[in-house]
Amino acid sequence: MNSLLSYYQKELNFLKKHGRVFAERFPKIARRLGMIEGESADPHVSRLIESFALLTSRIHQRLDEDMPEVVEALIASLAPQFLRPLPSTCIVMMEPDPARSGISGKNILAPGTALFTRNSAPLPCQFQTIYPVTLLPLSIETARLHFDSDILNWKLRLQFRVWPGGAIGAEKIRLYLHGQDNAVNLLYTVLCSELQSLGLSQGESSIALPTTAIAPVGFEVEDALLTRDPRIAPIHILLLDYFYFPQKFSFIDLQLPEGFTASGNETFEIQAVIRRNRLTKKLEKMADIVDASFFRLFCSPAVNLFTQRAEPLTLNDATVEHPVIPDNRYPGLISVWSIDTVTVQRKSEGRIDHWPVRSLLESHLHADNTDNTGLCWQSTHREVHGPRGVEPTCFIAFSKSQPGPAAPIAEVVTITMRCSNHSLPHQLQYGHPDGDFDADAAVAALKTIALTHPTRPLNPPEKSAQRWRFLAQLSLNHQLLAGERGAQQLAEMLALYNRDVQPGKTPLFTLIQSLECQPVTRRLVKNDPHSLARGINVLMTFRHQALNEPDYYLFCSLLDRLLALYAPVNSFIRLATCIEQEAETLHQWPVRAGRLSWL
Repeated sequence: MNSLLSYYQKELNFLKKHGRVFAERFPKIARRLGMIEGESADPHVSRLIESFALLTSRIHQRLDEDMPEVVEALIASLAPQFLRPLPSTCIVMMEPDPARSGISGKNILAPGTALFTRNSAPLPCQFQTIYPVTLLPLSIETARLHFDSDILNWKLRLQFRVWPGGAIGAEKIRLYLHGQDNAVNLLYTVLCSELQSLGLSQGESSIALPTTAIAPVGFEVEDALLTRDPRIAPIHILLLDYFYFPQKFSFIDLQLPEGFTASGNETFEIQAVIRRNRLTKKLEKMADIVDASFFRLFCSPAVNLFTQRAEPLTLNDATVEHPVIPDNRYPGLISVWSIDTVTVQRKSEGRIDHWPVRSLLESHLHADNTDNTGLCWQSTHREVHGPRGVEPTCFIAFSKSQPGPAAPIAEVVTITMRCSNHSLPHQLQYGHPDGDFDADAAVAALKTIALTHPTRPLNPPEKSAQRWRFLAQLSLNHQLLAGERGAQQLAEMLALYNRDVQPGKTPLFTLIQSLECQPVTRRLVKNDPHSLARGINVLMTFRHQALNEPDYYLFCSLLDRLLALYAPVNSFIRLATCIEQEAETLHQWPVRAGRLSWL
């Protein structure tokens, strides 16, 4: 609306300036209009000029935006992640009561479990979990990070206790690292990349575990915060997750060994020995803050997205576009995140048929389909004045997708969509003694709390910048990252996903100094001479400033998976990362072909 006002003022100034020229060239006509120095003394003429300025300013704005509806339709098909807001997100802990929950074994809560906020009248905000939550009759008794003088290494000890009446086997225990960002990133790095040995002790017996028994979480396709979309490469969704909500990666999985069992009131201990490296000198500062509360069980990221059916629409020839209203009872409290399906209800021979309606671009691909209704739809978002001020509103327009008779009048349209509560979750108060959420789970005495406050949602980029981000994304996807400008091109691509720019914080992608690529030939299977393949070794060097960035390892983990997209067909890519003038920071990542790891 502010941009339209500036266009309006420009048009008024233009009319005033040229009105003065018009009065000089055509004085008789100007006198009849009452125009003096480009302005008219007649209030009716002035209102006509102002109305004309408003209309032309809107046309001028649309031309400058290069018809945003067309650009939005292209982006929605090729890069929909740039059109959608990033909804409110948090980390939740779903903690069952040991005495009242009745849990004696493994109980899995599937991803997508619905959570409803408490005390958020008139409308509870709805979240859904992202990770599966495995409820076990288990709790963390103690956690201790200390320097072992016998082996001259730092050691992490985690002691678990099984609840009375419960039993566990060779389970995978998922832990959330809950604490200050610097401490979490440091411990995450050493547990995922700097382990010397890992062991389990139970009573008088001890078992050596492979260091791979501790694994990072959050990099799989199904772990994306936002709903998976086949049009978007999984790594691009993960990049959005990293820049918007990096806490979703602060999880580790601990795999217990085959044949392991523990029953009621028994304890067992995990001992992780950290090898000496450049980070061990920092462990002394955080030894006092690592305790049992630093490691949380039964946690998952949760995002404020849910499926909703919009208020039905009635098609008619008089309405060009329709506002998509999620719920008439709660204006301004529910916003449209994406439109999933559109169907038309038609009466035929005494029955009501439901016919799918495809989007504008999809309709051209399926024009010969007999199920096609002859209609297609296109949506757009605009800011309109609502009960809570200026609000983003979704509009949908329908048109004929193929020649034929006009569509029947008074057809009823049903829209299924995904919605959010926009900024409402961020504004709520949390810390209820009975939990912050009510979970839609068949578990008694389940207390669900928000470990982190729900984030402030981020709107998509402004339309003026949206076009250029879209074009940049297309060009970068078809450019090689090798060469002198490889590091710069990679940084430009990563900058597209950094919506939440924080003053005073240097993004890690700006610290990439060089990117060197070298073709190699090697065996994919060490002892198999027939597994020779040609691939690319990539050496990525960071500036020395990256040495002090706590999330350096996590960022490199993402780059490892991102560069795999650039692996040639029937080939592989292997990334090595290092920081300039720091030889011990050299880290060799696994061989990857696309999204597949060769072991």
